[in-house]
Amino acid sequence: MFKVFESFDLSHAGQLQSLLESHGIRTFLKNQFSAGALGELPFVEICPQLFVLEEADLPRARELLRSVTDVESRGAWTCGSCGTDVEAPFLQCWQCGEPRPDSDADGAPQPAPVS
Repeated sequence: MFKVFESFDLSHAGQLQSLLESHGIRTFLKNQFSAGALGELPFVEICPQLFVLEEADLPRARELLRSVTDVESRGAWTCGSCGTDVEAPFLQCWQCGEPRPDSDADGAPQPAPVS
């Protein structure tokens, strides 16, 4: 197993696990049920951690995670189809399903433009 992500935000770790799994990358999420131990164990010991199971999937997993981080760093966006304000992590408009303008046809984030 190869650790690719760690965060105190379980929902973010779960979203990234779903992303990798949807691209055929087998994963394991460690410490997803450990919140109840907070106070009994040091908080750094119960942090959710995302692992990739196969070494061959590691480069693709890292690239997917990096591309999502790039999109999230671009901030919120406005749907060109219906005008709805959409938060940064979403690659599709939650109102009408229109893909984010800076993602490809499969919904995969495109690299940020270089200025």
